[in-house]
Amino acid sequence: MSLSTEKFAQIAKALSDPIRIKILDLIQAGYDQLGASPPVACCSGGVCVCDIQEQMNMAQSKVSYHLRELKNAGLLHETTVGKWNFYAINYTTMKLFQDELQRRYLLETETVGTNLDH
Repeated sequence: MSLSTEKFAQIAKALSDPIRIKILDLIQAGYDQLGASPPVACCSGGVCVCDIQEQMNMAQSKVSYHLRELKNAGLLHETTVGKWNFYAINYTTMKLFQDELQRRYLLETETVGTNLDH
């Protein structure tokens, strides 16, 4: 399965913001590495928006904006438990984006680690 040009661009745009990359890194790290505990039992691999906000030291509205952009691009799953929202990475979309990037722009003979300074 390949991504449409529009979906591919939407994902690339969502990934173009350093704040969003940091948010994805926090979610990927999960509670085991965050030094925090979830407010309620939930969501294997998910991180509460409240903990993302605390780790990023950002206002809730700004964190919510970036999470919405990532979610709209299909990069996150959201689960609500009571008053808490948990976010987890959508690995299916990540893999589709990776495959599409490779299909569009990498030659079959190129390997990871080639010099990108050309």
